[in-house]
Amino acid sequence: MHYAPNNSGHGFVPAVERVFNRCLQLMVGLVFFAFITPSVCFAASPITIGGSLGLSGRFAPIADALKKGFSLWEQNTNERGGILGRPVRVIITDDHSDPDYAKTIYRELIERKQVDFLFGPYSSLITEAVLPVAQQYDMPLLIAGAAADRLWEQGFRSAIGIYTPASKFTIGFLELLVRNGLDNIALLYASDPFSIDLAKNTQKWARRFALTIGHLEMFEKDVSNLAPLATRARNKGAQVMMVCGHMEEAVNTVRALNDLKWQPKAVYASVGPALPAFHDRCGEDGQYVFATSLWEPRANYPGAQEFNRQFIETFGVSPGYHAGLAYAAGQVLEKAIVETGSIDRISVRDTLSHLDTMTIIGRFGVDKAGKQVRQHTFIIQWQNGRKELVWPDQIKTAEPVFK
Repeated sequence: MHYAPNNSGHGFVPAVERVFNRCLQLMVGLVFFAFITPSVCFAASPITIGGSLGLSGRFAPIADALKKGFSLWEQNTNERGGILGRPVRVIITDDHSDPDYAKTIYRELIERKQVDFLFGPYSSLITEAVLPVAQQYDMPLLIAGAAADRLWEQGFRSAIGIYTPASKFTIGFLELLVRNGLDNIALLYASDPFSIDLAKNTQKWARRFALTIGHLEMFEKDVSNLAPLATRARNKGAQVMMVCGHMEEAVNTVRALNDLKWQPKAVYASVGPALPAFHDRCGEDGQYVFATSLWEPRANYPGAQEFNRQFIETFGVSPGYHAGLAYAAGQVLEKAIVETGSIDRISVRDTLSHLDTMTIIGRFGVDKAGKQVRQHTFIIQWQNGRKELVWPDQIKTAEPVFK
């Protein structure tokens, strides 16, 4: 852009005019820069979403996956222009996998940082601890890291579930047992809320499928040697070993069976085997283990393949389903805010209660209690070093293998 010379006859530009022209040039340059760069410039203040995750402590590996999912959603949303013309900012604090510390964090997020919305922590144990805080301040809590049914059975109107609750996790696996003539199940479960709920509901569904649970045993969460429990299950003549727990329980189950040199007809572990880290830790010993998964890129829901590709490019690892759940929580919140047309938390919560939408993990929709009723689970099995989808039939990539 060209500016005409000064023709005032003084032979120089007064200082004030020189400063003005320089500022104008800078402004023009900034506008030009904004047009040629891919970033989006926002004039409005950000919409803030706070939460805690156990980035240190026993939940660290899965908490890290959730954080990466939230981060990628934040990045993509801002590159698209934000929500209602405003950027989004996700604030995640390490709760050290401690329920009491998590409660302190959520109070600080609401009272001092004055966040607009909340993402839930990882684990039903910690989520149950922070729900009363969200309820006290009438803040919707989007739960992408917990599935114990009891979270939605206490009257918390703030609890918005992103994925299928624990009560339905094992239905697909039990159906496979019936189809393949297997019975006499040993059901072991850890002493945390999720695992207890999962075991209780597995017993209920087993009765409906006319399956026999020949051995039922709870163990403390910090117990790592599961060989004595596996020995008792073997002595009861169990054909099938089912373990309700998280990653450590899954890995410890494989180690116990390997130490005993016992191979049940089928082995199921609720959470760990669906994640890439399970194969990294167990290798060939984890061959043929079944598990529930809540998202797989091959299910090919809208945006799932792109999310999978972008996650690998950004973080250098494949996303487990927890990362997908976190990203989906952001998608659900974004949709609710757009439909509401504001960030009024009460109005957004009301929108969430009747929202019916698709995410990368499938369909979202909750009942009156906020429990997810439209998203579906998958059953996976490790075969020849590869995680295969074996249920439901419509999207399976391999037939289930029983020993």
